[in-house]
Amino acid sequence: MLRPTSLASVLLLVLPFLPSCQGGDSGSPFVVQRDSAGIQIVEAMRPLWGDSSPWSIDPDPVVDLTLTGSGPAHEFYRVGSMKQRPDGSLMLANRSSEEVRMYSATGEFLGSFGREGDGPGEFRGLRVIENAGDNLLAMDSDGRVTVVAPDLTVVRTISIPPFTLNLHYLDTGAILPEPQGLILPPAGVVGRIRPPVPLILFDLQGEQIDSIGEMQGPELHLHVQEGFSGFVPIYFGKASHVATFGQRIFRGSNDAMQVEELDMSGNLVRILRIPGYPLALSNAQIAAERDLVLGRGPPGSTSPFRQALENAPASDTRPAFTDILIDPSGAVWLQLHRGEGEQDQPEEWLVLDADGTWLGTVGIPDRFTVSDITMDAVLGDWEDELDVEHPQVLRLTRN
Repeated sequence: MLRPTSLASVLLLVLPFLPSCQGGDSGSPFVVQRDSAGIQIVEAMRPLWGDSSPWSIDPDPVVDLTLTGSGPAHEFYRVGSMKQRPDGSLMLANRSSEEVRMYSATGEFLGSFGREGDGPGEFRGLRVIENAGDNLLAMDSDGRVTVVAPDLTVVRTISIPPFTLNLHYLDTGAILPEPQGLILPPAGVVGRIRPPVPLILFDLQGEQIDSIGEMQGPELHLHVQEGFSGFVPIYFGKASHVATFGQRIFRGSNDAMQVEELDMSGNLVRILRIPGYPLALSNAQIAAERDLVLGRGPPGSTSPFRQALENAPASDTRPAFTDILIDPSGAVWLQLHRGEGEQDQPEEWLVLDADGTWLGTVGIPDRFTVSDITMDAVLGDWEDELDVEHPQVLRLTRN
């Protein structure tokens, strides 16, 4: 088992010595803080690490679940989220078999539950899993959440709104669905829309606790013409994402490199931002994105839907990030956005320390998709050159 380290103690030792190592930027502050109407605003002006990251991810896995055993339990397809349990064991969602599997910290298969169906412990489109104290949550695309005990016994099945993108747990015992459902625009509205979507807390019995506000929904284009009326995506369209840590909720719309921190009542208590973070988007990048999307359709197609895609607009800037993760130290990790035509590039995650300091960017090994981040490891799925999936635990070194 990898041992956690104290990031706070390391930073206390390092911070006093860093300004003298930053060359021409040594006179400007790393962070500017102020309060506005009781809200703390933290603006990170430049990265603490400079041009290189002292944190690194070793591409040689600590654990590779495809290689730690044989047989169907070590064969994977369409791996969803992967989590480390409090005892160090590993859980993952194997979506192709509608199955949640459990492995020891060293990769030994310990058991599983789930199959396709509508009964207890069954799923229709298994999406994500989430730690909930000692229990585990598993959600399918219909908004059914299965609560599972540490021994994989199904405790209960609850229902939350369908079309939920992700599920987040808070230390109070509440769960926060990350909504993806579309809110229909007012009658007569066409063109670019971005209606808000509500943020609602539920308890582990499936009862609604409270509405804590809303976030901006995905940016879409409502296209109306003969033969087709409906939504089409906007190229490099904006969206919002949420994450939780302890009893705090982190909400961010990727129009800018900014994350808002809310309390359990939905009150805004802190804003973390990097003002002026470059998000320029060239006409060539937009054209390449459009060509890629249109190239997925049948050659020579002139369908109304294809025409709608051809006429769909593009955003003025690229989205800042496409996911938010909070590690056990409270550091905020933001996955830098990659367009559809940039998916062959490795993931990169920008890191803000728990106090809002912009640390820098951590590069992810090629062909690896991050699912979760601990103090000393990154969990996720790596695809080899034959597209065989390898759920892995990679070592994260925080020098």
